[in-house]
Order: sequence, then C-alpha cells, then structure tokens
Amino acid sequence: MYENLKGKKLLVIGSEEVDVNIVVAAHELGVYVIAVDGKQKSENTPAKNVADESWDINYSNTEQIVEKCMAANVDGVIAGYSEFRVLAACRIARALGKPFFATEEQIEITRNKRKFKDECIKYNIRIPKDYCFNEPPTAEQIKHIHYPVIVKPTDYAGRKGVCVCYEEKSLNVAVDDALRCSQSKTVIVEEYITGMEFSAIYSLSNGRIELSCFNEKYLNETQKKKSGLCELAISPSTNYLSKYIKNCDSNVKAFLRGIGAENGVAFFQGIMNGDDFWIFEMGYRLNGGNDYVQTELNNDISYMKMLISFCLTGDMGDNLDKENPFFKKYYLTYIIYAHEGIVGNCVCNVDIHHKGIEVIHICPVVGQKIYEDGTTAQRAFSFKVTADSLIEATQIMHYIYNNVKLTDENGANMLFDEFDTNRVLNSKE
Repeated sequence: MYENLKGKKLLVIGSEEVDVNIVVAAHELGVYVIAVDGKQKSENTPAKNVADESWDINYSNTEQIVEKCMAANVDGVIAGYSEFRVLAACRIARALGKPFFATEEQIEITRNKRKFKDECIKYNIRIPKDYCFNEPPTAEQIKHIHYPVIVKPTDYAGRKGVCVCYEEKSLNVAVDDALRCSQSKTVIVEEYITGMEFSAIYSLSNGRIELSCFNEKYLNETQKKKSGLCELAISPSTNYLSKYIKNCDSNVKAFLRGIGAENGVAFFQGIMNGDDFWIFEMGYRLNGGNDYVQTELNNDISYMKMLISFCLTGDMGDNLDKENPFFKKYYLTYIIYAHEGIVGNCVCNVDIHHKGIEVIHICPVVGQKIYEDGTTAQRAFSFKVTADSLIEATQIMHYIYNNVKLTDENGANMLFDEFDTNRVLNSKE
C-alpha cells in the first residue's frame, strides 16, 4: 500500500517526545527522516535522537530550512501536535512546492478561537457562551459573568494558561496567567460547561470525511489548578458515540467541507451532557492522544501513515472504507501526572508484554524540574491499554499504577493519586 514511500526523505518539524511517533511511523514505511528545530541534539530532543538525520535550525527560519531541503532533496514536510509547527511546515512545504494537507487560512481558523467560533455558528455547532474575547474583561463585562467560567489564551495548546474560575476573586489572576501564555496577548472568558469531555477524530481523503475515533475523556478532579488535565480517554464511548453521530457528526463534516478541508486529519473537542454537545476547540493536525494506534489495531488503518503519505506524495494512500469508530475492543489512553518538584528517581516496572498494554511512554528524567502549572508538561507516564471489557481495563490500570514510581530529590512521592476507576465502571448507561 505504501511501497512508493520507501527511500523518500521526510522533514519532521520538531524534536519533542510526541514527534517520535511521526519518526517511528515513517521508519515503518521505509522513509528517511530528518528532524529539525532550534534545539541542539541532546537527551531533551528524543525525535532527533531516533531520526536518521537532524538539523539545529529554528523552524521559523523558512528560508534557511528551504535551502537545506533543496540541497538534501527532501520530498515532503510534516508537523504535528502544535499549530505553530504545523504553520511552519505549511510555509516550508509551500516554498518547496511540496504537498501539504492544510493551508495557512485553515490553520488560522484552528488557532484563532474567535474565527473558529464564528465558523461553528455557521454550521449549527453548539459552542459555549463567551463573556470576553481577545481583550481582558472590563468591569462592566465582569458584572454580567455567571460562574463558573473557563479562562484561556486565544491561542493556547497543552492546557497552558487555562483555568476554571468559580468566583470573581480568582478571575483576575487567571486572566493574567492566560495573557502570559498567549503569543497574541489575547484571552477568552467563556461559560464552563459541565459534563463528559470528548474528542472526535476525523480522517479526510480527496474530500471524503470519515469519523475515525470517538473518545470520552475523564479529567483530573483533584489538581490544585483546575485546568482540565485528561487522565483517561476511552474509545469507543458506549455512552455517547451513537448520540454524537446522530446529533453532531453531520454538522462537523459540513464545517470541514465549508473551510475547504479535503485531506489530512482533524479533531474536535467538546463537552457532552445527555443529548447535548458543545464544541470548544478543534485542530487540523495530529492530536496528542495518538488515536491512530487504536484505529490501526482495530480497523487496519492509520491516519498517521496516511498523513505521512500525503506530505510525501500528495495522496493519502489508503481507503477510508475501513474507518469504523465502533471498535470491537476498548482502547484506553491512561496518563499519570506528577506534582511539582525535581525528579530524584523514576521507576517503571510495568511489563510491556503484559496482556493489554500496547504502548508505553516514560517521560521524566532525573534532575528534571516539573512545575505545578496545570499543563500537559506534568505528564509522568502514559500508556495505551486494550481490553475486552471495562472491568479488565481497570484491572490493567491498577497493575500499571502499582508498578510505577516517581520521587523527588528528598524521596517524596510526586505522582498524582491513583485514578478512581469507579468513575468509569459507574458511568455506563
């Protein structure tokens, strides 16, 4: 299927741990991989360490990277997990005359939450009410706020600068934090919808759009800063998948067609409560959940590999007929976070050959400083779990938690408390 990719050269924008997934998938397809960003190759650049070649150039330096690509006969450019890197990849690919799945205008809609909300309104997609957009709230606007609200930078990622406020006295601190995390120095204050968070992932090929995966997401309930860190994502959602398809799927597909999206992968995040669905964010790019792992296991189709194919050839390389979000097994992404401190010891005795454990990521290194900032940078361990039942899945989760350890320089435990699996077992309709 992807035989035509062997020997081609792919430039990956980024060197972080998440970018390793792109490198590994490209290597499975026989592709030569070059990783590039401004960081020098070290233990903090895992993608560069597994790539065939690495360049220490800031990815915003389009002209210099284009010159290097032309000299090296690079066939395509890819980026994931960050609108900023995707935008850089788009510009580099365009300058090289190589295919890229998104345009700058489409990426801007995913980055600019005002533009995104305006598009949602066009296609009857329900969105949270906003009290303030772009500028910090005025005294008059604050008078009309009904709590709780969520405060976030207009151009955020990784939960940076995101905070839920339940009263006015915490609002100013949250706004200041959001402003610090915003490149454009703009913020959003909008109603905080309660319910089950979800993500819906779509594959696109030559204008055809199919729902690939639908997750229900369990957020941490004990962290000091309420930013909505996801501890567990489960697909398929036995509670909500059919309802989502009935009430929301066609509108989301119309949205994608409306912005001219024809190839690649897109995801939408929102809150569901009963039959009601609100969407608050999207990305026209790979998402951090790496759901292609379960789509490949269940349906023998990987949007990661399709995206690589498109960036190298201009063709997604696979048939979307195989897409089916109603998986035969349960697939879980289980994340364990750490509190603030300097890592003194990191132990993982989890047997990766243990039944149901498909993928494992161990993030902390000794001497690393972890901050209590409510962002995904607090992630310590993450696992992909496959199970025939939710009871079996929770048993595997208990096994995992009991076999990992993270302590600070003084030997004190840094890990969040174990996830309460009764939240999953008691939530099923």
